[in-house]
Amino acid sequence: MASVLTARGDYAEAEPQCRRVLKTSETATLREVHNLTGMLRLAGKLAEAETLCRRALTERESVLGEMHAETLESVNMLGSVLWQQGNLEEAEVVCRKALEGRETLLGDKHLDTLVSVNNLALVLERQGKLQEAEVLQRRALAGREAQLGAMHPETLISVNNLAVVLHTQGNLEEAEGLYRRALAGVEAQLGANHPDTLLSVNNLAHLLRQLGKLQDAEGLYRRAVASQEAQLGAGHRSTLRSVFGLALLLEAKGGHLAEARRAVAPSRGAE
Repeated sequence: MASVLTARGDYAEAEPQCRRVLKTSETATLREVHNLTGMLRLAGKLAEAETLCRRALTERESVLGEMHAETLESVNMLGSVLWQQGNLEEAEVVCRKALEGRETLLGDKHLDTLVSVNNLALVLERQGKLQEAEVLQRRALAGREAQLGAMHPETLISVNNLAVVLHTQGNLEEAEGLYRRALAGVEAQLGANHPDTLLSVNNLAHLLRQLGKLQDAEGLYRRAVASQEAQLGAGHRSTLRSVFGLALLLEAKGGHLAEARRAVAPSRGAE
């Protein structure tokens, strides 16, 4: 049940189910710890996620060895948590370790390897290493399209992530096409209010704001904010990102400065 709720994006409902498993098990397995870590990461509870992930990684290394698939799973998860926290220097080291280990153990084209390709690219993009990040995201997208098809949720994640790199590089035309492809796909596959769908809504809104298409961007921002506040809470970083984008847009439109200031007000309580 916890896995289903997490996949559906219902993190608030998934968390007590995950904790129930840990509480009622006589001995919590490392798989259960890993599952809770992943759910906490998605929910934005990063400090606890990091603690649990380091615990699982240490125990898996001790019991299974450094090159076991489950150990590399924990390495990959830790890299994701560190990236989300903004600890990019350590995240890069950890993500490279996960990728190299999975390439050796599983091969270049394995889906788990492609997850690590994607994660390293995310870290590099955040660091401004855009050319290497683009190469990796194109590799992840090509591999997922070949194995999973164009409409699989993991493929659509790669479509979105490549668009982000191109957007950052200023390649707005190709980025817009990819954002629209990602949004149409995740809406069809996951529904209009899934967190991955709302991420695509927000990303397309950012690009449209930069292009000066303010009316279209405003509608997307308002959609993202309303759904993210309802599902994730006003203080979640995804919600705050959408709120901040909406505030910038309203200020850019002129005559809406008061509304823009109200839009960013919730961010003051997030720290």
